[in-house]
Amino acid sequence: MVVAVEDDGAPVPGEKVVSNLVANAILHNRRGGEVRVALGRDGDSALLVVADNGPGIPPADLPRVFERFYRADTARSGANAGTGLGLAISKAIVDAHAGTIAVSAASGAGTVFTVRIPACESGS
Repeated sequence: MVVAVEDDGAPVPGEKVVSNLVANAILHNRRGGEVRVALGRDGDSALLVVADNGPGIPPADLPRVFERFYRADTARSGANAGTGLGLAISKAIVDAHAGTIAVSAASGAGTVFTVRIPACESGS
């Protein structure tokens, strides 16, 4: 597994969001896959992008991934399956910071989560 991080130093509130998205990208990736994490600014917003090159999320499941207890792949019921709360928690945190979180995926070609939050000052 390769995890690459690009960071221009833009502070982002909500470290739980970062850890949830990165953990999901690792857990649901393919063997030997890659996770890319980019943190930067876009105008007055902090931008976080977490992308993997795993199997992706089926299009029919995309509208529901932020629902509590929703798990897109029922075959993932092993010890590492999770509860289906991580993305719902992440969305609640992003919403509380007046931000947005979006997901895009292509079946067999990976998933990309994009978080946009009003930027905070360093040390906030």
